[in-house]
Amino acid sequence: MSDLTRSSLGWRQPRCSRRGWFASALVFGLLACSGPPPRTANPTRPLDERRAVEIILRAFHAEKDRPVPGRKIELTAGKRLEVDVGSQGKKYGVAYVALNERMALGSALPPRDPAMGDALQLVRGLGPEADARILVLHDSEYQYDDQLGTERTVTSITAERKLERDVRDFLVRAHAERWP
Repeated sequence: MSDLTRSSLGWRQPRCSRRGWFASALVFGLLACSGPPPRTANPTRPLDERRAVEIILRAFHAEKDRPVPGRKIELTAGKRLEVDVGSQGKKYGVAYVALNERMALGSALPPRDPAMGDALQLVRGLGPEADARILVLHDSEYQYDDQLGTERTVTSITAERKLERDVRDFLVRAHAERWP
């Protein structure tokens, strides 16, 4: 009868130890403080290359540059980068590079340096194209999600604006430094 005590009403009631009270308080506290389950990130995908080229062309027009269809630039022996949009009479242009192109180019395309943050990546060609400056835009930098409504994390408009800003920054530098 040491575990039980008699109440004033005459029925028996179990005696709770300090550990029991602490465990109960802990369980109720955790239940009271728990919120909704954590949300997972929305799946994202890169801007389509056709849409990216349209945005690049729009940026060229906005900076009063004359865009022309791109050409192929040799980066290393046997590895050529396809420039999507070039500038008429100039040796600079923009290449929007998708995963399959990065895989095909392999080590010919230098990897992005994470320490550089949002810095633009420029590459040069070989031989007669050694003075060509090409802005390399990785499609993985221009991601958006497909969600509808207010649950979106990154909209396509945000990705498009970032792409346009990067191309315009490149063109402003090309004009200011009078690149060939």
